[in-house]
Amino acid sequence: MAWRIYAASATGTSHVGKGIPCQDAFAFEADGERLVAVVCDGAGSASRSDQGSRVVADTVTRVLGERLRGDCAVLDDEDAFQASASEAIQTARAELMELADADKASLSSYAATLVGFAGDARRGWFFHIGDGIGVAEAVASEASADAPSVVSAPENGEYSNETYFVTGDAWRQHLRVLAVTAPTARLALMSDGAMPFAMDKGNTGLFKPFIEPVARYLASVGENDGSRALLGTLDDPRTHGITSDDKTLLIALRG
Repeated sequence: MAWRIYAASATGTSHVGKGIPCQDAFAFEADGERLVAVVCDGAGSASRSDQGSRVVADTVTRVLGERLRGDCAVLDDEDAFQASASEAIQTARAELMELADADKASLSSYAATLVGFAGDARRGWFFHIGDGIGVAEAVASEASADAPSVVSAPENGEYSNETYFVTGDAWRQHLRVLAVTAPTARLALMSDGAMPFAMDKGNTGLFKPFIEPVARYLASVGENDGSRALLGTLDDPRTHGITSDDKTLLIALRG
């Protein structure tokens, strides 16, 4: 069963009013039942974070995708997967350093968080630095209807608006991996701007009144039409009324 991926980013009204571009980015690579997907959120205080998000999302997805095509057994072992995720992030950091040198800018100017998933038909891993969130829901035959979702939660600092970035010196200490041990039927990755309406209270799982009608519609259309519809949802005045932040949501369905 192949993956179908629907994804969109919408610029928050707080950025539109100031002429600031969307600082979120996403990327994904699906090859049959193998999937690598990444969502990044640029720091609002970093002048080039939109570029940082794009470089990190594209590079990490590409490097991890190549790794899985070469040896899918990397998914069997936590240490092996963490090493592969670290390698992909280090490659992205190296590209940002080259960009910073060319732009005569600091690496911190490209600050971005990262939440990603890499897996296949049997299992997978979340990998995560900073805020944003990832949710994996098992196929019906692998879990009861009320089985808990696997949630890769955000990591914030001492204050709620403080988090950690791929560009930080301590990025390795803040890289977290989380096993998804059952086959995944529905995956969601999102920046923190989408969390207030897409996640339930306490961030224990997806908010059913939101995700169920969205997922039913997406399952009925192709990826391009579904992604356009998802963008319309994220860019809707009612959604902007909940949060003025940039919003990115990636939904992957398998089945």
